[in-house]
Amino acid sequence: MYINPDYQTFASYFYRDFPFNNSDPNTGVLELDVNNAFQMTNFNINQALFSCQSDYTIGYLLLSAHYLVSNLRNSSQGINGKFTWLEQSKGVGAVNSSYAIPQRILDNPYWTQLVTTTYGQQYLQLLMPQLTGAMTISYGRTLP
Repeated sequence: MYINPDYQTFASYFYRDFPFNNSDPNTGVLELDVNNAFQMTNFNINQALFSCQSDYTIGYLLLSAHYLVSNLRNSSQGINGKFTWLEQSKGVGAVNSSYAIPQRILDNPYWTQLVTTTYGQQYLQLLMPQLTGAMTISYGRTLP
């Protein structure tokens, strides 16, 4: 069982990436913001995918940074937030663009409702790995 990194480790690892400021949420990332990202990471990280503590720490920090950025973007959009899918094509004349929505999402009416907000998309992002089973191979034979 690996030990989760703490706020100081996060701040040291991403010292160039985020403006850490524990007094004003309008000018920097708060320790509370990082701890919220840690909670989301705890929900979604699989320790079995890492071979040692240092690999796990890097994976944990990167996933936490992903959730931190996603949370900060959501908070800046609030009720106006709308999730945008990966851009599939752009246009210039008459300005058009199209986005690739995975068929798996389109085929599920509940999931399609979730992705109308950035919060619902983030929930689905947390949920999807839980719905994808990890597989292992077990060698053996049957007896006659």
